[in-house]
Amino acid sequence: MAIPRGAVSLLFVLFSVCYAKNQIENVHIALGGDGTRMTVSWLTENPTFGGVVFYGTTSNSYTMNATTTEESSYDDNAGWNHNVVLTGLLPGTTYYYICGAPTYALSSEFSFTTMQSSFVPTTIAAYGDLGIDHSSNTISQLLNRTAADDFGLYIHMGDISYANDHPLRYEHTWNEWFSEMEPIMAKVPYMVAPGNHESWCRNPVCAVPTRNFTTYKEKFRMPGNESGSGTNMFYSFDYYNIHFVAVDTENDYPGSPNFDPTPKQVQEYYLQENWLHDDLSKAVANRANVPWIILFGHRPIYAPNEQDNGAPTGRALKVQAFFEPILKQYEVDVYLTGHVHAYARTYPVYQNNVTSTNFNNPPSTVHVTAGGAGNREGVSAFPAQKPSWYAGGNDSTFGYGTFQVHNDSSLTWNYYISETGDLYDTFTITK
Repeated sequence: MAIPRGAVSLLFVLFSVCYAKNQIENVHIALGGDGTRMTVSWLTENPTFGGVVFYGTTSNSYTMNATTTEESSYDDNAGWNHNVVLTGLLPGTTYYYICGAPTYALSSEFSFTTMQSSFVPTTIAAYGDLGIDHSSNTISQLLNRTAADDFGLYIHMGDISYANDHPLRYEHTWNEWFSEMEPIMAKVPYMVAPGNHESWCRNPVCAVPTRNFTTYKEKFRMPGNESGSGTNMFYSFDYYNIHFVAVDTENDYPGSPNFDPTPKQVQEYYLQENWLHDDLSKAVANRANVPWIILFGHRPIYAPNEQDNGAPTGRALKVQAFFEPILKQYEVDVYLTGHVHAYARTYPVYQNNVTSTNFNNPPSTVHVTAGGAGNREGVSAFPAQKPSWYAGGNDSTFGYGTFQVHNDSSLTWNYYISETGDLYDTFTITK
C-alpha cells in the first residue's frame, strides 16, 4: 500500500511541537555494492534512536521503506550519522525518497536513478581536493551539470572538505561543504577515497575523537562490506563496464604517512595489500564482462612537482614502490589521483619510463592527477622542465575532469576549466 507524502508529513507534524528545530542535514547517496543497492546517509544534531528512508517511483508517494537502528557520533558537537542501504532496486528506475525519523524530522524529497540493466554510454565526474575555499566555480559547474543530468557517478579522490584547514571551525566546515554539495550528492552516487586532510582535525580539542580518519569513516558509507574489505578506506565496485578500486594512499602500506596524533605500533601486516591482490585477481578474471579497471586514490606516483629527472621523490616514491607493481601485474588502465593541486596526465608509463606515446592499446597504466578542483592552498606550480612521461596538464587555474565511457574499447578523459566551463584538454584510450 502506498504511503502518500501527506500521510508521512502528518505523522511528522504530530511530533513536531517539541522538535521544531530538528532537521535532517547532509543527505548523500553512494552505490551499495551493485546496481540493485543504494546507500542513503544523513546527519542529525541529536540521536534519533533509529532512522528510515521512505521511497517510491512516484514523487510524493512512498510505497517502500528501509530502516536502521544504528547511528554513530564521534564527538559531542559532531552530530549523529545515519546510513540506510536500499536493496532490491530495479534497473533504470527513478526513485523519490525522504529520510530521517518521523519522531524527529524528515528531509525534503530527493531522487536518484539506478543503473540500466545493460551498458549505456555514461559520463563520470572525477576530481580531488575541493573544500569550501576557491571551489565556488567548480561547485557551480557541477551543480549545473548535475541538474542537467550530465553525470551518472561522482569520484572524489580525497581531500574532501578541507575541514582541518579550519581547525577552529572543523565541524562547521564539514557541514558547510555538505550543504553546498547536497543537491549533487543526494541525486548522484558520490564515491570517495581518503586524503591526508581527512586524517584528523588538527586541533588538540578534537584530536582524539577524530584521529585515524574517524570523521571520514563515519560520515561516509562506501561498499567495503560488499567488496570484502570491510572498510571505507579501500573498496571496489563495478559501474557498467568499469571496475573501480578505491585505494588508501594514507595508510596500510609500507612507508605510508603517519598523521595520527597518537603513536602507532610498527605494522607488519597489510590488509590492503592482500585485499588488493584478491580483488584485482577477480577483476582480471571478469574482464570479458567488465573490461576497464580504474584505481583511484589520493596521492599520485607521477607528478611534475614530485620528481627529479622523471623519478618520483618523497611520498610519491613510497606510493610507487607499493602500488606500481600492482598496477602492472593486473594491467590497470588508469590510476586516478588528486593531492597535487593542479592537473597532469602521463603517457603510458612504468618504472619512470614511457612505454608508448599514444593511447591505443597502452602497454602500461595511464596516470591522471586532477587535484585542482578548489582548496584554500591554491594551485600548485609545475617546474618549467617537464619529465618525459608528462603528456599534458594545467598548473594555472582550477578545474575538474570527467570520463566519457563510450563502449568496451573506448574511454575519453576530459578536463574543464572551472571558471568558464571550457574544455581544456581531452584524450581517448582505446583497446
